[in-house]
Amino acid sequence: MNFDLKTLPALPGVYLMKDDSGDVIYVGKAKSLDKRVRQYFQSKKNLSPKTVTLVRHIDDIEYIVTDSEIDALVLEANLIKKYKPRYNVRLKDDKRYPYVKVTINSAFPRIFLTRRRLMDGALYFGPYTNAKAIRTTLDIISRVFMLRQCKKKIEPGKSRPCLNYHIKRCMAPCKGGMEKEEYHRRVMEAVRFLKGDTSGLLRKLEERMQSLAQAQDYESAADVRDQIESVKCISEQQIATSGTDDRDVLAAVSDEKAIYIQVFYVRHGSMVGKADFTLLGADVSESIEESMAQFVKQYYQDSPIPPEILVQYELPEKELIVKWLCQRSGRDVKVHVPQRGEKKKLLEMAERNARMSMRMAQLKPAPSESAIAALEELQKVLSLKSLPLHIEGFDISNISGTNAVGSMVYFENGRPANNKYRQHNIKTVKGIDDFAMMAEVVHRRYSHLIKSNESLPDLILIDGGPGQVSAAMSSIDALGLDIPLIGLAKRFEHIITTKKGPDEVIILPHTSPALKMLMHIRDEAHRFAVSSHRRRRSASLTHSELDSIPGVGPSRKRVLLENFDSIGKIRSSSVEELAALEGISENLAKKILGYLCK
Repeated sequence: MNFDLKTLPALPGVYLMKDDSGDVIYVGKAKSLDKRVRQYFQSKKNLSPKTVTLVRHIDDIEYIVTDSEIDALVLEANLIKKYKPRYNVRLKDDKRYPYVKVTINSAFPRIFLTRRRLMDGALYFGPYTNAKAIRTTLDIISRVFMLRQCKKKIEPGKSRPCLNYHIKRCMAPCKGGMEKEEYHRRVMEAVRFLKGDTSGLLRKLEERMQSLAQAQDYESAADVRDQIESVKCISEQQIATSGTDDRDVLAAVSDEKAIYIQVFYVRHGSMVGKADFTLLGADVSESIEESMAQFVKQYYQDSPIPPEILVQYELPEKELIVKWLCQRSGRDVKVHVPQRGEKKKLLEMAERNARMSMRMAQLKPAPSESAIAALEELQKVLSLKSLPLHIEGFDISNISGTNAVGSMVYFENGRPANNKYRQHNIKTVKGIDDFAMMAEVVHRRYSHLIKSNESLPDLILIDGGPGQVSAAMSSIDALGLDIPLIGLAKRFEHIITTKKGPDEVIILPHTSPALKMLMHIRDEAHRFAVSSHRRRRSASLTHSELDSIPGVGPSRKRVLLENFDSIGKIRSSSVEELAALEGISENLAKKILGYLCK
């Protein structure tokens, strides 16, 4: 290790542990840097398995001295968010439920949907699990209260009203159409509605629906009826609790992979929503109390802090955390472990929900019967240890080595997961070398998965023959991984393995479910690679020195670049070579060379 522990000061601060590549792999805080960091290098008997692995990878340590332990806590959370170290607990938000934000601190407040809660003095309602219903509700608020939606600076009488004013969705305070006091009265009516007092709005909507029905405007009446249902849907999400306090309820459960946390939001005595979170990189052999403390520090770094937070366990460093929460919120904050009563029941309900989230994470979408048959055959034919539920397929696309693109497609339970597809622009390989390109793409993909501590596939499929398979396998071996890897050659649809000798090729009948699945993955990787290459090639054709030459339009530019690959090769060609191309006359060829060679 390139660090002398004797240089550590006995002061509060943050330490950053780095590996031999210079990457930050762990960030921690300490009341005394000297005492805390030395604890990592004591007898292995006193360390958890995760800490032993961490210490083995430490090559250097940096530290930042702070004025206090609270400053160190804040800095630690910021650095974890910045570097995302491999061995730190990292907060993953499984779902970003929407909130309704009311900019109550502005002269003419707006009401709109947002996915982030900030400490900015605004009012927040939610989160809401039914995004469609809350969008409809905001549309109703716009119709009924006619509040502004635009972001323009309000200077009454100095600007023209937007379209919302003309379609009767806004009273146009920008043109002086409403006094500030009347505008705020409407805002507070909307706020009361968002707090759960829906009776007034529902009454107005029902009266309007009856009026439209009596006028035989049944289509408009049906629209208002749907609006009423949306308002009722939102009000049903609010579970009544006793009292009028605001609080967050935090419960956690864990399995051998991660820690799952459920947060219930209680606002004005009603439970208005919940959210699921996962702590990645957590050492489940350590206490769940420590993980919950890490969650609180990361979560409330940029989220509003309620007056009370209910937790299952007493948190380590509770006094320090509470002091930090009070400083951030500007008022007293209680972190409480309820022992009985309604708060205890609410915490138990949150724990049940956390357990359900964990089970849902453990249960992947069940593959179809045909997919199971194909996967079972693959497992048998390839002698795999388990079903290849997660397969990644690779292909390369380029024209004479230019604009080369590598594609990665992701199949889960025999089905494509399009949101996990990845495109890699070739960076290190020059010229025509498909083998080296394949090696680069595979190395970049799995070095990234290792660095980000993500799960590896059960099987890798390469579009190509022995050369591509060998190149890809060299990257897998260089990374020290043990992942089954095969290729699928297009001509005879033979499976190419990494074994030597007579078992190097596996031939399956064309009716084989396993072969059909491999062909599907291979064809999807090829399709994605070609479409990615086309996009990149089109982008490269968009801007070029050729654009400034009179007589050279998009079609001629494409012909030139597809035949000569680059501007440099065009510049070094002859008039005869250019004139031989379709659409290029001898005079135009002279003009092109004259422009490029001047």
